[in-house]
Amino acid sequence: MPPKPDDHESFYGELTARNRGLVAPALQSALRSTRFVVAGCGSTGGAVLMPLVRTGAECFVLLDPGDYELNNLNRQDASLVDIGRNKARVSADRMLAVNPYCSIQVHEEGVHANAIAGILHDGDVVFDAIDVTTDQGTAAKLALHDAASAKRLTVITAYDIASTQFIETFDYKKVRAPLAGRVKPGAGSEAVLRSLIPPLALPREIFAVLLERRRDPSLGFPQLAMTSTFLGALAVEIVLRLLAGKPIKRRIRVDLGDLARPNLRRAAGGVRTKVGLVDLWMKMR
Repeated sequence: MPPKPDDHESFYGELTARNRGLVAPALQSALRSTRFVVAGCGSTGGAVLMPLVRTGAECFVLLDPGDYELNNLNRQDASLVDIGRNKARVSADRMLAVNPYCSIQVHEEGVHANAIAGILHDGDVVFDAIDVTTDQGTAAKLALHDAASAKRLTVITAYDIASTQFIETFDYKKVRAPLAGRVKPGAGSEAVLRSLIPPLALPREIFAVLLERRRDPSLGFPQLAMTSTFLGALAVEIVLRLLAGKPIKRRIRVDLGDLARPNLRRAAGGVRTKVGLVDLWMKMR
């Protein structure tokens, strides 16, 4: 790790110099002082970290119990030398290589129900990128939202599904029940996914995967680098609007495939998706 520059203020001013005119000084200061809690540092959580650091965020808490595996490299910001290392720890090292003045707490044990309330602080902005394809992940997600709800924090959730990024923000100053009451304690991972991701948010490409997982729940979801990477850019805009007190969409769905398709093909694809959903629900009953 290179040595820190001698002057923190001069370093920060130069790091964020190209933000001027786009990020107001008061907003830049708010971004710098806000503590970001990122639960899950893989494809979605990992994607938001570097864009936030490069925009000027300096305070982070990273939680992830997982180590990098070779199959993560198709979409996560890691390399071969990182395989076998904890994702949160590697993420912290990568962030400090850009801004050595970042304050980063790393929790390699991930989110645990008996500890998360003590980790969250008033004023935190939370990114929930916990994998809910396992019951363990589901329990961690529920614990995170229970604790964030009690402290009236804002939690940004994200799911990369094939070419689609789906984001939902829970402002617990307004939403009183964790996850808006849509998930019941003890719910399994499949029930949680159905509760949190609206059917029309699903891209048609994922239907066959859902049917296959119905037969074998141990199968993972396919994921692409373009979808998770896109979240990083969008997350910065969401954060800046939140810190500026501006309204944001509670739910955001972006299908990157649709952005590239001509309008007629996009419209036809939308019709086929709706028809396919009916067929999918019938097969999954």
